[in-house]
Amino acid sequence: MDESVDRLATAASRLLESSGPHRASLQFDFDDPRRLRWTYLPGVRHGVPLAQLDRDGAKAVHGLLAATLSHHAHVQVAAIMGLEDPLGAADGRDRHAGDYWVAIHGNPADTAWSWRLGGHHVSVRTTVADGRVRPTPLFLGANPARVEHAGVVTSRPLAPEEELAFQLLAVLPERHLTHALVDRRPPDDIVTGDALLLDDLPPTAGVRLADLDREARRVADDLVAVYLDRLAAPLRRHYLDDVVPHIFGDLRFAWAGGRPSAPRAEDRPGHYYRIAGPRFLAELDNTQNGANHVHTVWRDPAADHGRDLR
Repeated sequence: MDESVDRLATAASRLLESSGPHRASLQFDFDDPRRLRWTYLPGVRHGVPLAQLDRDGAKAVHGLLAATLSHHAHVQVAAIMGLEDPLGAADGRDRHAGDYWVAIHGNPADTAWSWRLGGHHVSVRTTVADGRVRPTPLFLGANPARVEHAGVVTSRPLAPEEELAFQLLAVLPERHLTHALVDRRPPDDIVTGDALLLDDLPPTAGVRLADLDREARRVADDLVAVYLDRLAAPLRRHYLDDVVPHIFGDLRFAWAGGRPSAPRAEDRPGHYYRIAGPRFLAELDNTQNGANHVHTVWRDPAADHGRDLR
């Protein structure tokens, strides 16, 4: 983990060094209560918006993203941010790809510090303490969830998170589907919203992953991994080695919405799922805008914002 901590600290220091007159608006005390706040709704955050940073500063932010996220998740974030200007043109509201705020809490040279990037449909953060890293809550959304031209999808940033869940439903036998389908009507959004901390998890309904047969268990494993794989390889080792092997069987998969029979994403009804259990919660909701507006989140209830480190 030391190498990844050093890489994060180097990237954060590079951002501070390149921030120039914005440094006072970029860096805050580690104990500032705003460190724990997060949301995926449009609006101003504390910190400095990307639109105000020069080229070196913006590249430094992406250096932090590259130190935190896997390559494909970094691409997902860039694609989601790039949707803001077309979305603003479509709905008449003032939206811009630079409306994402970056903040650093503490000093990267110290043993405890954190950084975060937040804006509409993106919340990425890491908390570092005593050489350990905690990267949750990690939220990615997209509006529109997919864009097409001439029958070809040109943009669908969160396709893996949806498609693997549909694959899991398709291979579940009827006895497991009965437990997995918890409601015919999906909620309007992820159930946990932007709650600061998760001391009370959603109900433990759903099918236990430990009860799945070999094929379904393989797909379920891939679905859990798609959230862990958002992290750069050194950071996800903690979850792959020290967390998931001990909790996987206790996780439950719950689905709300009709059984999807349409092969094409654009023809499917609104839907919601979660995978919940000790130390792991993933949620996906795609119900808004005719099931073309998706929200996903991954959380570690025991360690969000590094609460287990201090």
